[in-house]
Amino acid sequence: MNKALLTKLSQMETNSFTQSIIPWLFMQNNEYASVLDDVADRIIASHLTHYTSSLIGKELFDEEELELALHKAMETCTAAGMPLGNHFRMIFISAGANLRRDWLVSDLGFHLVILNKEVTSPLAAKLKIQVLTRTVH
Repeated sequence: MNKALLTKLSQMETNSFTQSIIPWLFMQNNEYASVLDDVADRIIASHLTHYTSSLIGKELFDEEELELALHKAMETCTAAGMPLGNHFRMIFISAGANLRRDWLVSDLGFHLVILNKEVTSPLAAKLKIQVLTRTVH
């Protein structure tokens, strides 16, 4: 057989093997699937960089308004077919003997929370406009 043909056949076998083994790793309940899930989770977590509690106070949100805006932001992602886990993650923060709930969110999640807030102050209105002008331009 021609050397070029042998090389081509060898590459086809390797590609075929690679195309069949990678999905197999994800489908199996084995150590590789666990490692791949951990890697994917770490990549997602690295994009969750904002605490929603940072929006409380300063004429922006009270806790009830924040919860409402957060749920509206999640509904928006769900309606758009986006996985919530990629943009919102519930966490708990210990402050002395108290444990409080907070959310880590992606840039998109943070912007959606801000945009879903009712405008109740000039600062809130300015923040919405700032989010839109940074995102659009």
